[in-house]
Amino acid sequence: MPNNIVFNPVAEQLKTLIHGMQGTTPTPLLLDSTTGKLLSTVDGSVTVAGTVTAQGTLTVTASNLDIRPLSGATDSVTISSGTVTVAGTVTVTASSLDIRPLTASTDSFTLGSRTFLEDSTSIAGVTGTGVVLMENTGNKSMYSYYITNTGTNTISIKLQISPTTTDTYFVDDINSISLAGGSITVLTAVKFMQYTRLYYDTGGAAATAEFYYNAQV
Repeated sequence: MPNNIVFNPVAEQLKTLIHGMQGTTPTPLLLDSTTGKLLSTVDGSVTVAGTVTAQGTLTVTASNLDIRPLSGATDSVTISSGTVTVAGTVTVTASSLDIRPLTASTDSFTLGSRTFLEDSTSIAGVTGTGVVLMENTGNKSMYSYYITNTGTNTISIKLQISPTTTDTYFVDDINSISLAGGSITVLTAVKFMQYTRLYYDTGGAAATAEFYYNAQV
């Protein structure tokens, strides 16, 4: 009889039975898969040196992972979309902020339980008459105009009020006040209308002054 075990070159005729032992008890045959690889189940832990290729689902369980806290100096987190809910306190630190000046037309800030508004303008070497700081005072609980004559010539000032922004509707609220050079005064309208503005007259001499409007809602 030829020695088929050693010299048989036909792969389909080469077959091997593999048995195992669990202590002194024989175990069932270790089944081979359709790919020719052994199917087995390993109980306990296995130490592997080299590269292992796993087929199917591989579950890895770990505990006591040493995960360090994120650091602003070395780490960053990018959120592309969606909603982030934060529980607790978040501290944001920034530098070189580009903060623009506030303007009454677009900005407001809350002072205690009230909203505070402000506006300002100035004239320098101006001769003649003019109006400045037309404001919607209809919903303001308190407001006033501050005028400082920073020049040397006297100017006349007064408040005018109107129900609309149309120039011809404005009427004088009080008589004109003469403000000497270097002097300061504060004006508040006596009568109520939705719009208030400040009128000045330099009396033919060049005048320099600053005008401020403050209000609370």
